[in-house]
Amino acid sequence: MIVQKSSRVLIALASAAALAACSGFAGGSAPTTLPAGLSAPMDQQGAQLDRNAALNLLNAYRSSVGAPALQADPALDAQAQTLASQYAASGRAPSAPAGVRAIKLSAGYSNFAETFSGWRNSSADARVLADPGARRAGLAVAYSGTSTYGTHWVLLLAN
Repeated sequence: MIVQKSSRVLIALASAAALAACSGFAGGSAPTTLPAGLSAPMDQQGAQLDRNAALNLLNAYRSSVGAPALQADPALDAQAQTLASQYAASGRAPSAPAGVRAIKLSAGYSNFAETFSGWRNSSADARVLADPGARRAGLAVAYSGTSTYGTHWVLLLAN
């Protein structure tokens, strides 16, 4: 799990790393420009995550390592949203629900590009993202202005 307090320098570095991550996929399957939905700030009430753009980035990464594409799963999105909201409210990392193959958590990153970059640059997290047995995904973010980290991310992967 990656939990870091964002600062202007960290955000700049993470954004640069996210852009580098997008250009570093094998086979040219990654997007050549970063879609606006991936860098949209989620550190404010009412922010809306572009789940399609996020899933496309995850799938570009998975394609580059030979893993099959993930399918969006509205039920997993709903579970992820519940967990992200609980995580933001309590500050305690949630456990994977029954029937979920893996859970990835992050807190403090204000947008999905930074969050993805953190996961991709951690070998343990990258292995989970590339798990060939995962076929469905649910993703959510919740913001709490009173929490230490602000934004809290949950990615659920299932068969």
